[in-house]
Amino acid sequence: MALTNTFTASTEITINGETIRRVNHLRIGQRFESHHDFEISVSPDMLANRFIKLKELAEKFVGKTAAITLRQGRLGVTEQTQIFSGIVTSIRLVKGQSQSSTYLISGLSPTIQLAAGVTTRSFTDKSLMDIVTQVLSPFPFASSMAPANSTPIPYVTQYEEDNFHFLQRLAEEFGEWMFYDGRSLIFGKNIRETSPTVALTHGTNLFDMEYGLRVTPLNFKASYFNYEAFDLFKADSTSEQVEGLSSFSQMTFDRSKEVFADDLMNINFTDHVSESSLKTAVKLKRSEQANKLAVFTGRSPEMEMKIGGLVNITEPVFIDGIRTDTIDYGTFVVTRLNHFVDARGVYQANFEAVPQDSTFPPVDYRIVTPVARPHIAQVRDTNDPLKLGRIKVQFGWQPQGETTPFLRVASMMTGRSKGYFIPEVSDMVMVDFEFGNPDLPYVSGSLYANDGGTRMPGDELFKADNHIKGIITRGGNHIIIDDSDGKENIKIFNKENKNEIELSLDGGSHINIKSKGSVNISAGSINLNASKINIKASEDLVLHGEDNIKGTSKDKIDIQAKSYKLKSDTDVDIEGMNVNIKATANAKVEAGAQLELKGGPMATMKAGIIQIN
Repeated sequence: MALTNTFTASTEITINGETIRRVNHLRIGQRFESHHDFEISVSPDMLANRFIKLKELAEKFVGKTAAITLRQGRLGVTEQTQIFSGIVTSIRLVKGQSQSSTYLISGLSPTIQLAAGVTTRSFTDKSLMDIVTQVLSPFPFASSMAPANSTPIPYVTQYEEDNFHFLQRLAEEFGEWMFYDGRSLIFGKNIRETSPTVALTHGTNLFDMEYGLRVTPLNFKASYFNYEAFDLFKADSTSEQVEGLSSFSQMTFDRSKEVFADDLMNINFTDHVSESSLKTAVKLKRSEQANKLAVFTGRSPEMEMKIGGLVNITEPVFIDGIRTDTIDYGTFVVTRLNHFVDARGVYQANFEAVPQDSTFPPVDYRIVTPVARPHIAQVRDTNDPLKLGRIKVQFGWQPQGETTPFLRVASMMTGRSKGYFIPEVSDMVMVDFEFGNPDLPYVSGSLYANDGGTRMPGDELFKADNHIKGIITRGGNHIIIDDSDGKENIKIFNKENKNEIELSLDGGSHINIKSKGSVNISAGSINLNASKINIKASEDLVLHGEDNIKGTSKDKIDIQAKSYKLKSDTDVDIEGMNVNIKATANAKVEAGAQLELKGGPMATMKAGIIQIN
């Protein structure tokens, strides 16, 4: 590669149809993990209309795209270019004590449109490609997407985040590259522009070189309990090797493990469906930490350097003016790049780079993890396919037809063959979040709502003195506990009081069972034990036994009726020490075949008239 430390650059800036070729200075700042910025200083005579006023210039430029092209080259050498596209966000008029004026035209990369404000929305069973495509669809700037992770994500929430922060959070979580390359937003390492590695040699096309090596904590453990798998996933960072380290950073990597030997427990790894997923996340976090092991900064006139691109850095070793060796510092990924062009056209670039080119991002995105607060939602589905009592809900910020996945419901007790209630469809519930993670909602309770209809409890439960406690189900079945002084009772009844069981707790000690239909009691055996038992029928009382009906009493049995009939298909036996049969009017004993009256020593028959035959 030809030396470029004496090259000059030509500048071409086009804003809203006007091209600027001369500048007092031009600066472009590019950071891998952030929005890019630029500043152009021009005098009025460098503009198409040298007499243009601030307001007119602002009306023409502010909010418009600034297309910046830098070229550097000479005869016989391949031309180097740097292309940048941004949005003009401000124009300032600068004046000193003299009459001369300067306009400062400032702007940002179009990615700033992604940071216009925060929003909240959810995505269910969508891949990274689907999510990124949906988020970027309203924005006109160029983008290229090819994330390595193609597995659908069960549920993820953009929670009170701007679009840029949300996409960066996804990139960090799944180990994807996300950066603006000056012309296009890149999501996925493999989609970045392929450009040759730029060779930089200290003293030739590399100046003000600084290479820092340091130790940093790398050891930690993580665990997460997955209730669907009923398994505690575990991962240890010490078993994960970081890819792409240079010999320099490998040395500090090994030394870091010795200096910071304690394995700390990190509980921020949540929502993993498998132990392998957790281990991958731990490896990515350790790789992110490894970016701090070695950082290279320098200044170069090489315009070919690109943000996210590669540079190879060497340093010749001289002894007594004779080159004896070359130190190869290795290949680096450029993570920060600042371009400067002055009024003479002299170009310089300051850069920062890290010594690895692995699949994981070369920077710490510095994500602030959102912490979700409790939200009100409405129940949409209770038919849990896993039979875990889970429900789907819809938040107020979710569009029509969109819901959460099935969420667990916090209960006073759970376990095999035991449990409590779940809300009904259309009920209002309070939703909280495990670890404050917006992707891990659960239902913490139910809420009444003053809708004038199904969500109102009515006056059955809530009285002025709060003496009623109870349970009322969707079908109108009631369990009501009445704590009214002197009238304490428990009632179980159905809709419209067609059936009722009442247990008195007022000291009267009585239980009432009432039905407008039938009361059926069925069991292997039924025992009734009381000092007094009264059985009363307003119409008929029927006793029926498939085998025998037996009644006993230690004193006597009284049976009284207007008419009494005793009938048997075979024999009727009446037996006692004394048997008295008495009729106040007439008594008749009749046998269809034979009548036998028999006494022991004596038989007596008395009447005013006795007629035989």
